[in-house]
Amino acid sequence: MRWQKKNDYLVVRIYRDLVGDWVVTQCWGNNQGSSSFNHTLVNSYSDALELLREIGREQRQLGFRRKQGREEQLGFDFS
Repeated sequence: MRWQKKNDYLVVRIYRDLVGDWVVTQCWGNNQGSSSFNHTLVNSYSDALELLREIGREQRQLGFRRKQGREEQLGFDFS
């Protein structure tokens, strides 16, 4: 998901890493090139969704709006 406020943005992704852990990654920055990121391990997909809801509430309170974006999911098979 992507939130934007003028030149500032936040992108949040939920995924499972190669060892099976659920990860919520937050990447934030601005159009001038400043950026940073944070990875949070959670216990389950439902915990990841709850964290995503919390992040969404915080972003709306800060004046950010959700933007529609398209991401391509690559179908790697590591089995």
